[in-house]
Amino acid sequence: MRGHCAYLFGVGLALPMLALVAGLQVPTVAASPQIPTANAPTTNVNRILKGDRLPAMVPGTNANPSGPRATPKLPDGCEAAVSAMTRSSLAQTPGRCIS
Repeated sequence: MRGHCAYLFGVGLALPMLALVAGLQVPTVAASPQIPTANAPTTNVNRILKGDRLPAMVPGTNANPSGPRATPKLPDGCEAAVSAMTRSSLAQTPGRCIS
């Protein structure tokens, strides 16, 4: 039994070391694009209007154009998930309802 343990221990050390050496031998590929040659066709891309996708915001205006929202109310017969004395949004979240 003792001979098998030494064999397993040796294999357990040799395999990770072999994987490390094999991983270091693999050449890395650069992520940069290849340099175009004189014969390769080039494509021009017009990106002038790319920045006009979002609506413009004028400084000093309200970011929410729909207006102020009403504070949510608990339905009848429901208790809040947390104490009503807190200023948390969970104070208006129903935790337990009777009806």
